[in-house]
Amino acid sequence: MGHCIIAIKTEGIKTMKSIIAKLASILLMLSVAIPLLATPLYAQDAPPQVPVIYTVQPGDTLFSISLRHRLSVRDLLTLNQLSTPVIYVGQKLIVGEAPPIVLPDSAQIANISGRLQALPLDCEIRSAVDWAAFFGVSIDEFTFLSQLPLSDNPDKGFVGNAYGWWGQIPPYDYGVHAEPIAALLRAYQLSATAHRDANWDTLRAEIAANRPVIVWVTGPVVYYGAGQLYTASDGQTTLVAPYEHTVMLIGYTPDSVTVLDGSLIYSRPIDQFMAAWGALGRLAVLHQ
Repeated sequence: MGHCIIAIKTEGIKTMKSIIAKLASILLMLSVAIPLLATPLYAQDAPPQVPVIYTVQPGDTLFSISLRHRLSVRDLLTLNQLSTPVIYVGQKLIVGEAPPIVLPDSAQIANISGRLQALPLDCEIRSAVDWAAFFGVSIDEFTFLSQLPLSDNPDKGFVGNAYGWWGQIPPYDYGVHAEPIAALLRAYQLSATAHRDANWDTLRAEIAANRPVIVWVTGPVVYYGAGQLYTASDGQTTLVAPYEHTVMLIGYTPDSVTVLDGSLIYSRPIDQFMAAWGALGRLAVLHQ
């Protein structure tokens, strides 16, 4: 009988140890999960640093420039990724960083409008010509479309037919990404730069400076799922997504963004925008 009692007690101790181990495991998971749940889907970046640029003048040397800006020659070489101290007149050199820009919590661009896109798949063209119009350059939508190169690679040119069905991915009727749009805008003497993996605070800084930004999203700024890798005939692989679309970002608050989509202006929650923008790798065209 004594042995039975010992056996029962031993078994009970083992059961209690098992329960305690399971409880500890659950508590450990909760200690990890609760902070994750408390963390917002979107976190703002640190205020962006702006480089201070100096243009090399006749008679300048790297040594004289370093003295003027209280840097060592080594610092200048490192900042500008130079392997030798040879410089030339007109060269742009980074000589330091300005204090971080403190961005307003909210900003909105006024007096901006757009028009409905003329064709099923020319949203990028419509966004581009409306963006150009804001900066004082008038471009015809059909002319701009005709001047874009054609390619099965959306990073190189327009894929498919602008009269095609929306929702497909290359090599079928699709559209075009940021690089060809920015390149053609520059041909119209506009300061347009294409960005991949663009920084959210960079976009906020543009809006705060009253400069709209063309962004690539899915649908009417609705997340339809992650993008997918596509390899074009030139061997280059890029990120594409069904229902690729462009809008102009024209405003933001801590909780939402405002976009110009053709002739429509509407708002979306910030997390929804970040997801739809992220599907194509955070593509954007900025006035820089």
